[in-house]
Amino acid sequence: MKTTLAVLLIMELYGLSSGLKQHFFIKEKMTWDSASKYCKTYFHDLSTFTNENEQKQFLEDVTDQTSAAWIGLYTESGVWKWSGGENATQISWDISNKKPKDDGCAFVNKGNKKLHIIDCNTEHSFFCMNISEFVLVLQNETWEGALEYCRKQYNDLSSLSTMERLASALLEITQAETEYVWTGLRFLAGEWFWVNGDDLDYTDWCQNEQLQCPAIDLRCGALDINTRDWTHINCEEKLNFFCSVQAIDGMPPERLKSITSKKSGN
Repeated sequence: MKTTLAVLLIMELYGLSSGLKQHFFIKEKMTWDSASKYCKTYFHDLSTFTNENEQKQFLEDVTDQTSAAWIGLYTESGVWKWSGGENATQISWDISNKKPKDDGCAFVNKGNKKLHIIDCNTEHSFFCMNISEFVLVLQNETWEGALEYCRKQYNDLSSLSTMERLASALLEITQAETEYVWTGLRFLAGEWFWVNGDDLDYTDWCQNEQLQCPAIDLRCGALDINTRDWTHINCEEKLNFFCSVQAIDGMPPERLKSITSKKSGN
């Protein structure tokens, strides 16, 4: 009975979500506590990477690091914790240095991208993370209807512009009630593009077939729940769809970019 009620609540809310982390290097130097407050104000939190995959993604995102920088790792009563409160069970310290002390905060070394420890009251640059989310909306809309719904209720129709984003969407797609799920992929003015402005560098078309000039009624992109690839179908089909959710309530992507540029001194 409890399980049935839980499922009904999910259906009533029309959504299931999963998260992705994006990391931003902030040049301004602060203590760990001040950096934490800054990140929680303008982003989500200080950057964390609690498993090997997240650490790999973090290292791919931090190519613009120009100095040692705080991350969301600190000690509390001798126990290492991530800024979200969970215990840090896997930490890749720089083994070329001495064993970390019992108290302090962690920073990423600029040269080798390894973790070091220092007094939390020293001032360093830091990494903030933004968590973008997908919501699988379990109601049927045309592509235009899905776009309107996402922009009104969330942020936009989802962009699956990287392998990581696609993998995140695939975690939820089995819950879909339609054979295809709308994404923010559209063909207009002679080209395919993501409606949120993301680049179309990464592609995952079914059988590698990206139509250069699809029929006028096949110009909307969806995710096929069987092949787990992108496909183009009739824009008037009524399907479930993925919305993206902005991590900072009420703050559009343009504002986020402005803050990142202005506050980091770029």
